[in-house]
Amino acid sequence: MNKTDAFTHGQIRSKLWLCRELEKLNCSSNLTWIYGGWYGLVAFLLLSRDKFNVKRIHSYDVDPSCKDIAEMINDNWICQSEVFRAHTLDCNLLVPTDSDLIINTATEHFPSMTWWNNIPSGKRVVLQGNNMVHEGEEVTISTSLDNFKQRFPLSKYEYTGEIEFNYDTWGFTRYMVIGIK
Repeated sequence: MNKTDAFTHGQIRSKLWLCRELEKLNCSSNLTWIYGGWYGLVAFLLLSRDKFNVKRIHSYDVDPSCKDIAEMINDNWICQSEVFRAHTLDCNLLVPTDSDLIINTATEHFPSMTWWNNIPSGKRVVLQGNNMVHEGEEVTISTSLDNFKQRFPLSKYEYTGEIEFNYDTWGFTRYMVIGIK
């Protein structure tokens, strides 16, 4: 995995989109868990924009190389009473009973639905996925926003949308839902 991929146009635009739509809902979170947190950029953006009221964020990624980078990027919030924490852990092992918001911007990279099935009903979630084929990687893409919503059904939708990414020789669509499982 190329570390600079986390800072590409598509990654940053997608995460800023998440921040804007979550901020519009005017909700808050005592404890947010980010699945597939990678280098902690979702946490960094949410915390640095200071428009979404969150007390603590825990970021989980199975890749052990992500933890140190995520902690470096979010060091400001680690020093502030550990507002941010990064963990190396398989999200399929998590059962989020004490968190009130689950964010997963990499749903296509999870080969099983165990992580999704472990989220109790009634939890607020923010999910992103896309229709991009990743050469050499096992991914589960969605073919449309409706297909994405069928994969991750919510009892209440607070936001649904998609954005197009078109580059010179390729492109993809990213889907997002926010709501209550």
